[in-house]
Amino acid sequence: MRVTLLASADFAVPTLDRLLAAGHEVCVGTQPSRRAGRGRLEVRPTPIGARCEDLGLAARELDDCNSPESIEWLSASQPDVIVVVAFGQKLGAAVRAAAPWGCLNIHPSLLPRWRGAAPVQAALLAGDDTTGVCIIDVVERMDAGALLAVKKTPTAGKTAGDLLDELSETGAQLMLEVIDMLARGDVMRSAQNEDDVTRAKKVHKDDGRIRWEHDAAAVDCRVRAMTPKPGAFTCLPDGSELRLLSGTTIDVPRGALPGEVLDMEGLVIACGTGAYRVERVQRQGRKPMDVADYLRGATLTDGVRMGP
Repeated sequence: MRVTLLASADFAVPTLDRLLAAGHEVCVGTQPSRRAGRGRLEVRPTPIGARCEDLGLAARELDDCNSPESIEWLSASQPDVIVVVAFGQKLGAAVRAAAPWGCLNIHPSLLPRWRGAAPVQAALLAGDDTTGVCIIDVVERMDAGALLAVKKTPTAGKTAGDLLDELSETGAQLMLEVIDMLARGDVMRSAQNEDDVTRAKKVHKDDGRIRWEHDAAAVDCRVRAMTPKPGAFTCLPDGSELRLLSGTTIDVPRGALPGEVLDMEGLVIACGTGAYRVERVQRQGRKPMDVADYLRGATLTDGVRMGP
């Protein structure tokens, strides 16, 4: 089958690899290369662009997928189906209509829950026990298309990075199954229930700030949701930031102030309810480390308070 893949981010790489491994004829469009690195002197392709270079596969860089030039390129590729994964541009009607079997997207949530920019982070912040990945039709409204396939996964103990890695693989496999169903003519579509829609906003740096007045479970959810990016952090007594990479919740008697260090040996920090035992951290400008290594050089004492 002829598949045009519109993709940019790391999340899309497993889809490219599996489409090729399955024997599909793949044409790739991606975002333009950008300046990056120190001084922004180096021009780097997108992760999909880099993967195509590794594979010796040409990738078309699209400044605007809806421009006449892009539509001409898309039409010339003669796709049976268009697959969109972490592409980063909105698709107009001409793009969506360019393939007879439609335009399909991999979305990492259980739609209609968590439409929008950061669905994995939103699911973890909300304390959802389960999330997943969907294959949907691409329509005018963001993430509102009919569902063609869904697969669930538990969130317990997983960071956003863990889930994105898992769902990128699951979504790639699910897309192959949907394409096979399209070829057989037995794909089923179900409309999303608009009454159940929730929105996932874009994540910013300050969303990673730990609010110790929250309960320990919410602190743990925030640490996992913000790892690896943009990072969960708290402020040390000297005003510098300490990134929290992992930890566990524990029960402690009431009475301590939120943010108070209760135990220096394990860096246990009081929350609004319960406490959070920090396991891995990263100081500004340093590499990640176990908390025991961090504490050997830290000047913290029991009773000091973390936070603003």
